[in-house]
Amino acid sequence: MIKFDFVKNRKIFFTISIAILLVFLSLYIINGAVLDITFRGGTRMSIECGQMVDANLAAVKLEQALNKKVNTSVMETVSGSQGAAKKSIMLRIDVASETPLTPDEEQLVEDTLVNEGFPVILGSPNNEVASIEPSIGRETLSKGLLAVLISSVLILIYIAWRFSIMSGLSAAVSAVIALIHDCLMMLGVYVAFRIPFNDVFIAAILTIIGYSINDTIIIYDRIRENARIMQKSDMATIVNVSFWQTLSRTVNTTVTTLIAVITLYIFATVNNIASLMGFSLSLVIGCIAGTYSSVFIAANLWHWWRSMRMKTKTSG
Repeated sequence: MIKFDFVKNRKIFFTISIAILLVFLSLYIINGAVLDITFRGGTRMSIECGQMVDANLAAVKLEQALNKKVNTSVMETVSGSQGAAKKSIMLRIDVASETPLTPDEEQLVEDTLVNEGFPVILGSPNNEVASIEPSIGRETLSKGLLAVLISSVLILIYIAWRFSIMSGLSAAVSAVIALIHDCLMMLGVYVAFRIPFNDVFIAAILTIIGYSINDTIIIYDRIRENARIMQKSDMATIVNVSFWQTLSRTVNTTVTTLIAVITLYIFATVNNIASLMGFSLSLVIGCIAGTYSSVFIAANLWHWWRSMRMKTKTSG
């Protein structure tokens, strides 16, 4: 017996998503988005340290000195052969700006770290300074967005072909809208918490697109099978039954995935691995948004579209 009518209450789910996205849009209009050096351009400095340092404190001190936004992270690198491996602690400093740091500003970074008592090793051969031109950053961003666009188009074509019996185009468009919903949710969280966008985020989006569409396909497949079995039932009932039949599987898969991803995030946080922290955080957000959209958005949107088309044919 169906205890909750997913189809009847679809407006609630649509409203929740729209409300959250409007909040994120408002924050974007007010604060804008923070682009990492990878997309915006700027300067990346890697300076070896004699011991572990507080990356957040270093960022605060450098921002005060440079009067620019600074992102810092600490990494442990291993060099040399297995028998004589040497661990190095590297402080990575990213200054995203339209123009790279001048030599005087680079010197100011080093002087600030020394004067503030950070155990930096200025003469280390491991120290590096790299500049990224804004044009290169924009090109990287464009290629990342193109990858997302191509994957979405391919998914659109595949869903339309596989579920042609369900009016393939409407099923495909509904699935892609759900994927766009997931991407916007991930973007919104980054905007809300002022997390810099970088190439890791693009990788996370592509991962979530694959994860989310899998849940949607399973629900679609169940609807298609139930439509053959329950020929005397109306489509709303078939969709509801399909939701309940796949719900436990969807929840169990999501919980299992979240356990692994949250563990990865904790590991990255404890070891201060910035790239892994960003990737795992994106996956956490994407898994939650993807599960929500697969269960509450995609199939409901498809059913609404189908209902509107049927009404149009009837009235015509």
